[in-house]
Amino acid sequence: MIELERLKKIYAERKEEILQDYFTFLRFPSVTTDPSFGKEVTGCALWLADYLKKSGLQVETWENGVAPILFAQDLRAGPERETLLLYAHYDVQPVDPVELWDSPPFEPTIRDGQVYARGASDDKGQCFYTAVALRLLLQELKDLPINIKFLIEGEEESGSAGLFQKIEEKKELLQADSLLIVDSGFISLDRPGITLGTRGIVCIDLCLREANQDLHSGIFGGIAYNPNKALVELLAKLHDSNGRVAIPGFYDQITHLSPEEKELYTFRLDTPYIEKNFGFTPSGMEEGISPIEASTLHPKIEINGLSGGYAGEGFKTVIPAEAHAKLSCRLVPNQDPEAIGNLVRNFLLENTPPSLRAEVEIHPGGGPAFRASPHSRVAKVLEKAYADVFALPIEKVFLGGTIHIVPALEKITGGETALIGVALYDDAVHSPNEHFGLDRLALGYLTICHIIQLLATLPT
Repeated sequence: MIELERLKKIYAERKEEILQDYFTFLRFPSVTTDPSFGKEVTGCALWLADYLKKSGLQVETWENGVAPILFAQDLRAGPERETLLLYAHYDVQPVDPVELWDSPPFEPTIRDGQVYARGASDDKGQCFYTAVALRLLLQELKDLPINIKFLIEGEEESGSAGLFQKIEEKKELLQADSLLIVDSGFISLDRPGITLGTRGIVCIDLCLREANQDLHSGIFGGIAYNPNKALVELLAKLHDSNGRVAIPGFYDQITHLSPEEKELYTFRLDTPYIEKNFGFTPSGMEEGISPIEASTLHPKIEINGLSGGYAGEGFKTVIPAEAHAKLSCRLVPNQDPEAIGNLVRNFLLENTPPSLRAEVEIHPGGGPAFRASPHSRVAKVLEKAYADVFALPIEKVFLGGTIHIVPALEKITGGETALIGVALYDDAVHSPNEHFGLDRLALGYLTICHIIQLLATLPT
């Protein structure tokens, strides 16, 4: 086993080369949700495939017509040894509003030890330090102590549609003893942790229509049911006065952690931290539920966007012909995305005023919640690996967000699963001025190297 101090020295000796490659990776505007970036998305995948090949891995490219999926592996340890499947993604969120960036989003800039660029944290930074760990381990050891598979997709930010289509076809290739999703993190560097659960999701588009065109509010005001008014009235019915979702049946199938189970996890996203880092005071939780429990263990419906009428400069006195809303439901274990989507759709249709026409579209790509055991072999290895690297107690946490592909990958691979990473909650992921610490690029590399070596010590 290579000691941690030796691993640190190896990284330090190659730091300039590592940063040059990291910056090259970040310069690709791999925004898969925007078709105009198709060439750049493909270019990013090809560059990454070449990097992995030059590291000594066997690399396959799985085409899906949108963003190539990369599958790299080194199976020279043999079938009797542990097999680890690592997952990451190279696609990034759009950069809007670009005017709020302090530096160009696809020109990496270092300020105060942080790299500012779209994808610096989510997930190119984490994808890249994983690739660096594999490269440097291979250079140092020649042969890896376990079998490694590395799956990297380019559609995570839009629901992983291409990967969902491929995983059944590639089931045999994806078999593994352990599955690590390298797309997570923790609150701060003095509170490292591993993620053992995520919420599921289903997304819904709602459109309310009244007239066949926008109407003059002076002529038709008072006789036309304004779709904007109808929309806000309808959305107000989604929750009761205590913040609970008011849709009948929404909570029917869920189960809660027992007090004994809660003791195994950390729930410490406190109000002062939120106020300091995000500028708001938690509110709207159901009575008796803490902010961290409300944002991880309980289901919720959020209104993600509203549009209708005129909201530009000046004024335009119209009654809009239609109004739109985008909704997302975060789900917990035992909530079926399709069933919940249908519950919400029926509720919206049944509560739309009779003079309006409602259209409700449930987006494909929703997924269930994920929950892993804190007692699994891989959870114990991760806890030791992070404790050794950070020299701190390790928290076991749940993530309130969703990584669509996790439950499906867990089922296909058959491996014990967890989410790992060194992203921080205040990295501004999905926002202007996304950033990732140079120190965390090194810490992520160290952790991946140490996990691989610790997995090699497990009995087979």
